[in-house]
Amino acid sequence: MLQELIRRQRLVLCAVVVAAGLPGIAAAAPHANCDEACLKSVMDGYLHALEAHDPSRLKVAPNVRFTENGVAIPLGEALWVTLSGLGSYRHDFFDPANGAVISYVTMKENGTPGYLMVRLKLADQRLTEVETVVNRDAPPALTQPAYEPLWDQVEPKAQRLTRQQLIEGALAYMRAVALEKGELAPFGESCIRLENGMVMALGPHDRPPVPLKPLAHDDDWAAAVRLSLGMGCSKQINTGVYAFINEYDNARFPLVDVDRQIVFSVFDFRRRGTVKTVTMPNGRTYPMMPSTQWPNEVLNTEAWKFQNGKITRVEAVFLGNRTYKQGTGWPGGRKGEKRPT
Repeated sequence: MLQELIRRQRLVLCAVVVAAGLPGIAAAAPHANCDEACLKSVMDGYLHALEAHDPSRLKVAPNVRFTENGVAIPLGEALWVTLSGLGSYRHDFFDPANGAVISYVTMKENGTPGYLMVRLKLADQRLTEVETVVNRDAPPALTQPAYEPLWDQVEPKAQRLTRQQLIEGALAYMRAVALEKGELAPFGESCIRLENGMVMALGPHDRPPVPLKPLAHDDDWAAAVRLSLGMGCSKQINTGVYAFINEYDNARFPLVDVDRQIVFSVFDFRRRGTVKTVTMPNGRTYPMMPSTQWPNEVLNTEAWKFQNGKITRVEAVFLGNRTYKQGTGWPGGRKGEKRPT
């Protein structure tokens, strides 16, 4: 009873501070004592401050580090200046043990729609890390529906992977894509992947959770991807439709939710620039995207949902066509692996 009373008092205090608009997120306790509801209020406070273009509302550590698209800049610059407002879509992820909360949100910047990833790290009642990735000029953000309730489902204890096993499963996904071997990852039969709001993979019996964008052409890379929908994630990778990705690197795992079996990573997917085409099972050969035809990399943020030990949902917000081997802008990532040339 005493523990429950303390928990309730903490949540009330955190909510009061945010509602009152006091500077920052002052009431957030050290991260070990800030549960999901507390972390949600921390993210609420950050997003409200962002909309108000006022970073002074945040309570930050003296050495707080802020990045936008992998570049360290002063907190309050870049999107803090140009944001028009947030959209209706928001998907939160929590890891109270690490003082971590991450959100995918839709937004407009000077009236142009886009996607935003925000990662916050809380320690000693202050924000110590703020990492953002902005995917600009993304029309699907205007019509993005709510995320699937499946993401919020707490999985049965008997079917849960450990924190380390979830991380290893996410790494297996990266390896599968980079090495062009779908069987390396623990994919479920149902496997839906969203990238910057677009459906990029479906299982044989899955329905698209968002509307499929009409194809402008029937002979380009987007048409090849459309052909692959319904194959499932493993078979899709084996077609070579993502063969322009030849390496992953710098993988960090700032958030793991063991109860919901979700793991989140920031990492790089690299493109060597040498894969020109893909021949799909229908016998037709399709050109790869023009943006894959020179050495560059993708700053990727990705969340995986596991059920019964299998990857069943994937959601990503990323920035492509960055300088080759630019990195994520943060230290501590794991050394990756690349496909032999």
